[in-house]
Amino acid sequence: MTDFQNKFQNVLFLVTGMTPAIITETVWALACDPELDEDSRWVPDRVEVLSTDHGLNQIRSHLLESNVFETFKKDFPQLANLVFDETCLQSIISENGSETVLIDLKTPEDNEFAANQIHKKIRDLTGNENVSLHVSIAGGRKTMGFYAGYALSLHGRAQDSLSHVLVDDKFENIPAFFYPTPYTHYVTDRGGRAWDASKAQVWLAEIPFVRMKDAIHEKHQLKGDFTFSEVVSSIKNSFAPSSLVINLDDNTMTFNGVEISLPPREYAFLHWFADLRKKGVNGVHCPRIKNSASSKNASEEDLKLVRDVTEAFAFYYNEQKSNISGLSVDKTFFNSTLSNLNKILIKNLGLETASKFQIVNINKTRGKPFFLDLPAEAITIIDSMK
Repeated sequence: MTDFQNKFQNVLFLVTGMTPAIITETVWALACDPELDEDSRWVPDRVEVLSTDHGLNQIRSHLLESNVFETFKKDFPQLANLVFDETCLQSIISENGSETVLIDLKTPEDNEFAANQIHKKIRDLTGNENVSLHVSIAGGRKTMGFYAGYALSLHGRAQDSLSHVLVDDKFENIPAFFYPTPYTHYVTDRGGRAWDASKAQVWLAEIPFVRMKDAIHEKHQLKGDFTFSEVVSSIKNSFAPSSLVINLDDNTMTFNGVEISLPPREYAFLHWFADLRKKGVNGVHCPRIKNSASSKNASEEDLKLVRDVTEAFAFYYNEQKSNISGLSVDKTFFNSTLSNLNKILIKNLGLETASKFQIVNINKTRGKPFFLDLPAEAITIIDSMK
């Protein structure tokens, strides 16, 4: 990730391919269009590009090695401090272990690699509060532009924006046209006709987008190093019909197709409540005794509840641990197991999906029994020993 050294910067990010002029045209439309007033101008401090090897070579040849970009900056003084050099170019690489730079995007796998790296770049940039990000979806393959827009919708903040640049038809396919010059400058089209670049029209189409960052992070807990594919999968899972598969043959649990490894205590706890749900049992009362080891003054009714709950849980816990001597399911044990189970589910499934597999008390009312808030028909328990 780029080090911005705690200095606020405007960063323009593009995924352009074989059309380097998109970069200069977009910068011109953002910062140099004479019709923009001072408040409307958005002057980039840095331009970052992610592309294939072919795409980056086109940029090097047409903008950097030819000094077109340096001339562009001289033509417009407001761009004097804009950084765009070799350090701003990032290659799309394969993610199959070889880390090979991709020449082009030709296969579905190549497109997935591009999606993941576009997503990571935008996630990293929007994760820096010292960055105001503008993403252009112009140029490049349509899939790359889509991924860039989608990623910005997932992670974009109030200070971020999205656009597509449009160019006058006469200049759109002229290889030597890069931006409307502030002086007369003729460029020749493929038919040999000369056109004055200073008369070219370039428009910036601002694209409104839904900013889902807060909702995505809160509901799906996507704060780590998740790929684009994993983010999309997590969101899709939150809308899918709930299903819980408990396989006692190999001690696995699968939630909406996602297998999660649970510690023995939490595995047995959820198995217990799932089995009760399948059998139509209303639920389990949480013991009122916090610590059974210091319960000398507890009522016989409260002591009996601890014994009954412990005996019921022990049946399932014994399948996970060979030695359960001294087990006592008091209030502390019950609540800590439930809390840890919920934390594991949220971490692996996200808040929204995990909520479908929660063990809750009826009507969320104190004193009511706890139950697994999942339809019995959504639960499958596999046990070849029965």
